[in-house]
Amino acid sequence: MKEQNCNNLDNIELDSDEEIQFASENAVLTNRRVFVPDRRSRKAHLTSGLIEWLEVPISESMSPKLKNGGKSSKKALGVRCSLSGIALLLIQIVPFSLFDWNIIRELGTTFESIYFLVSMLALTAGLYFLLGSYINPRPHTSVLFTIPGGQRDLVATFPGWDNAEASELGRIFRRMKRTV
Repeated sequence: MKEQNCNNLDNIELDSDEEIQFASENAVLTNRRVFVPDRRSRKAHLTSGLIEWLEVPISESMSPKLKNGGKSSKKALGVRCSLSGIALLLIQIVPFSLFDWNIIRELGTTFESIYFLVSMLALTAGLYFLLGSYINPRPHTSVLFTIPGGQRDLVATFPGWDNAEASELGRIFRRMKRTV
């Protein structure tokens, strides 16, 4: 029996012949059932501190499928691109505002047009990367337990791509499925 540290197992009731094979904040696997936190009651988790678990017998579930999702953060690239775009714009705007003199136009109108496009492209791309870093979900590994017959499928989510805990959960589940 492999049991890991997990604080929110208080409201899981096990049968007398049931043993925990895998336990984490994201999923609990016994020799008979799979438990996954109910994501729909997330607000209740924050107020009470107790997790509501969805459960399914191992015999009724298909082997889990692991899928990577989310995007890696591009905050550093976004900051660099945004700052370069702002710097290029300031090189053109500050002298024009203070001295009524456009430095870039002295190099020719074609160069001025290209300079403006490059500065706006850098600023736009930087803002895009920055906003995407805050809006997109973080990298994660989802473990999907499919239940044939129309019941709701269970999904356990682990942080990071190719999460070792998620792989271990899948491996232990397949071993338990063979014994049921």
